[in-house]
Amino acid sequence: MENLICPGFMAAGVASGLKKSGGKDLAIIFSKISAKAAGVFTSNKVKAAPVILDMERIQSGSCQAVIVNSGNANCCTGDKGLD
Repeated sequence: MENLICPGFMAAGVASGLKKSGGKDLAIIFSKISAKAAGVFTSNKVKAAPVILDMERIQSGSCQAVIVNSGNANCCTGDKGLD
C-alpha cells in the first residue's frame, strides 16, 4: 500500500522504534475535511487508556485524523495511562 491514492486524504508511516526489525510501525491518516467515523471496541472489563479515550471521542461520529501503531496498548496503566 505504498502508493495508495485516496482523494482528500494524506497518510504517512515511519519507523518509530516499536518494531525490533526497524520497519515502519507508526502511521497517521489525515482527512483534509472532517470525515464520518465509527468504531468497534472490546467488551472486556479491562480496557487500555487509548481504547477508553477512543470510545469517548468516537461518540461525535466524526474524525479528521487517526494515528495507528503496531505495538501493544499497555492496558494496565490505570488513571496514569489517561494523563
